[in-house]
Amino acid sequence: MAITVGQLAYQSVGPTTGIITEPSQLAKCAAELSDLQKYLDVAEAYIQSPYIWGNYTVEIMPPSFPMGGMENPLLTFASPTIIVGDKSQTYVAVHEICHSWTGNEVTTNNWEDFFLNEGFTVFFERHVTDQLYDRDFAYTEALLGNTSLYNAIQGFGVNNTYSSIHPVLLGDNPDNSFSEVPYEKGFQMLAYIEKNVLGYALMEDFLTYYIYNNALTSIDAFTMRETFSNFVESIAGDPETVNEILAEVDFETWIYGVGTDPSGTLDFWTDESRAA
Repeated sequence: MAITVGQLAYQSVGPTTGIITEPSQLAKCAAELSDLQKYLDVAEAYIQSPYIWGNYTVEIMPPSFPMGGMENPLLTFASPTIIVGDKSQTYVAVHEICHSWTGNEVTTNNWEDFFLNEGFTVFFERHVTDQLYDRDFAYTEALLGNTSLYNAIQGFGVNNTYSSIHPVLLGDNPDNSFSEVPYEKGFQMLAYIEKNVLGYALMEDFLTYYIYNNALTSIDAFTMRETFSNFVESIAGDPETVNEILAEVDFETWIYGVGTDPSGTLDFWTDESRAA
């Protein structure tokens, strides 16, 4: 449960979107986030699943708020640092909107599978920004993410379990394992599946299937893999083809392996992969 208390005001910025902040900042914040409805509509169209949380509202927090954003299901908290006057930081709102499905509607049930919230959301977010802006924007986000991932892995050590997207905590504070790894390596796993296994259209269908079959539940990595297997069975037609497709994804290494991803250098979202 998350609660804020203060002198606050609300302004609608679309049929199902709005902003809450201090009255003196309301007009400025509403102008900066005037495209919020478009972000929500594009996200809903891509995931092919309805937004279930009613009105999407962002509360712009005081400067002391320590996070970029926090995707509480009914009220996203966002840092005032995203309000810069030119909408250049509002992609943070896209990420939090995408969490409405991947992280809120379907949620990880343990900190060791945090990538189910963040890796899926980064993948989802970059498809939305691809459509909102262009391929180069999303591609640049992915390349910058690679740098952040590399630095995080080097910081932990390439053989450290915290460099995997399933860090083994053994009673440690989960915050000590927090990094860009679940965000970016989780994204890379899904980008690999899209580019090399399913293709663009079927990957979109898988995400819809994933949300529908796990809606309003908390799951782990095993359930995610089981959902993927069930989806492949639903599209493949015969056991031999199912096994061939499943063999193309080394989930054991992707999820539990340490260091960099097992696929080698990924060429994210080439024109060929988008058209597949």
